[in-house]
Amino acid sequence: MRLVTRGDLDGLTCAVLISLNEKIDKILLTHPQMLTEGKVPIDSGDIIANLPYQDGCAMWFDHHLHTAAPATPMEDFKGSFGQAPSAARLVYDYYDGPTKWPQFEPLVAETDRLDSANLSLDDILDPQGYIKLGFTIDGRSGLGDFDEYFIALVHLLRKNPPLDEVMFHPEVARRCRRLEEEDIQLHAALKDLSRVEDNVVLTDFRALERVPVGNRFLVFALFPHINVAARVQWGPGREFAMLTLGHSILNRTCQTNVGALAARYGGGGHQGAGSIKLTSDHDPQIQMIVAELKANG
Repeated sequence: MRLVTRGDLDGLTCAVLISLNEKIDKILLTHPQMLTEGKVPIDSGDIIANLPYQDGCAMWFDHHLHTAAPATPMEDFKGSFGQAPSAARLVYDYYDGPTKWPQFEPLVAETDRLDSANLSLDDILDPQGYIKLGFTIDGRSGLGDFDEYFIALVHLLRKNPPLDEVMFHPEVARRCRRLEEEDIQLHAALKDLSRVEDNVVLTDFRALERVPVGNRFLVFALFPHINVAARVQWGPGREFAMLTLGHSILNRTCQTNVGALAARYGGGGHQGAGSIKLTSDHDPQIQMIVAELKANG
């Protein structure tokens, strides 16, 4: 069977748990919008986790209400969908993980915290353990492609090694060093290229040749009074610009469903996060979106 999931800590933990219970011979990492646009063919041998439901799949696990996909599949689907801090928590409970695999509870608990952004200021400024591991497999950290790294982590974590052994793995350690080494550069770039408009912080990285790597929550630590962030930067090959939106995890007062807002501009997401591939006329779109974020408070 093939597992189709998202490349982040939630997808990783789902992959570990599902592969312990199902015969997975291939893992495909993709983005929710790729599925909702029909760019990833799904067949009866596929398990989907941490991504929108697609007709014809063998099993499905998710906890997001995606704007560009139906909220629920047919009633007789196999898997689990519902309110939870992570898709991994649904997978863990589905396979009776607390009884069969209690050794994975720390990994699932930290996956819950990262995927629901239930993080402290210290978690943002000085991440440790599985939270830090999660930033090394987050496409938004800017560390580049990580498909092979992701699969290596699945094989490693299935053995349930001590956390220190995971963090000292050569590739994990290398990626963590990069996050640490470029932290000062990212701080400076965020301060220099961001402006606050009422409840919104807009960061424009289009002037940079390369955005420093770092965790996506740092902007909230630097601008603690805003409740939503908008970030614009070039996509691959500078062929188009992307705008990402996210509720602050330190000031949780934003009233805008940013996934629904993104969907109106051709993107997608869910209540707390969204992304939009901008057209060639970038700035008027950005101004309209920021205006909506300000109007809703």
